[in-house]
Amino acid sequence: MINDVEEEIYRIASQFIFIKKAETLLKTPNTVKIKLTITPTCFLQVYQNIQKGIKSYVVISGNQRLFGRDCDGGAWHCHPIDNPDSHDFSRQGSKEVSLEEFLYETGEKLILLGIL
Repeated sequence: MINDVEEEIYRIASQFIFIKKAETLLKTPNTVKIKLTITPTCFLQVYQNIQKGIKSYVVISGNQRLFGRDCDGGAWHCHPIDNPDSHDFSRQGSKEVSLEEFLYETGEKLILLGIL
């Protein structure tokens, strides 16, 4: 159920000190989109569609994607930090990641970028 997915996202996000606020932007019987605020100009958007098997994690700063990971119908890829508009389907890019793993990755990358 989408309510369970939403609750799990909130639970995981609450474990990361750099997540300042979580808010649901969109919710339907099959989808949820949640904004996880990091700074006033940086946030992480989590989107899941349980019917279509879509998961998307993207970090936005200054209205631009910094990096992200997506799964559409079981095929994972990443949007690397050095070219966030590209799609990396390599072995490393296509590795499935949980939201928790992505949040750890996000923290590390934002520290390197000087955002955290």
